[in-house]
Amino acid sequence: MNKIIEKGIIAILPEYIKDRGNCTTIWTKDKEEIVLERSVKTVIRNMAKYYHLDLKAANKTYGELLAIKKSAPIPFTKEDIFINAKTRIPLAKDDGAYGYIKVNTIDKVKESNGEEEKATIYLKDGRSIRVYSRIETLNKNISNGEVLKKVLQNKNPLLVKENPSLYLEEDRPATKKDIAMLYMELMEIKEGIL
Repeated sequence: MNKIIEKGIIAILPEYIKDRGNCTTIWTKDKEEIVLERSVKTVIRNMAKYYHLDLKAANKTYGELLAIKKSAPIPFTKEDIFINAKTRIPLAKDDGAYGYIKVNTIDKVKESNGEEEKATIYLKDGRSIRVYSRIETLNKNISNGEVLKKVLQNKNPLLVKENPSLYLEEDRPATKKDIAMLYMELMEIKEGIL
């Protein structure tokens, strides 16, 4: 998996292949398509291990930041932010339907005229992905990915420096007022990003 990640993954798509079952097709930046006999969830978990990312914590943190409960973008790095999109109709109960696409590889999105697929994602390298989500949902997911990218670009933990005596002086539990003020500041930051 490490060699595949190092090639530059731009899309992770669920696929059913006859006589092989549920598989995952990975698209790389050099237009290579690699088929793995693993689920998309397994591929995402393996990528998270590679990048040392706690998926649950990332989903909770960035879901709260973006004010969404489901489908938070996955930020493996500041540049490798993936959004999900329904890229196939499941054949059975536990089949994966959602694929993941790297935000900064998306060129445009167009509504489809097909009965089942509702939109098409066009990538900057000329390839396209049919999507079974509404175009509004898809555009919202892309927008959330772009907002998260801006947040992460501006975040540099090495520049954070506070006076440690502040914590010694204010060693008391947070009040509702403290939490409300913090929430209001976060909303102002979010508005400034959008």
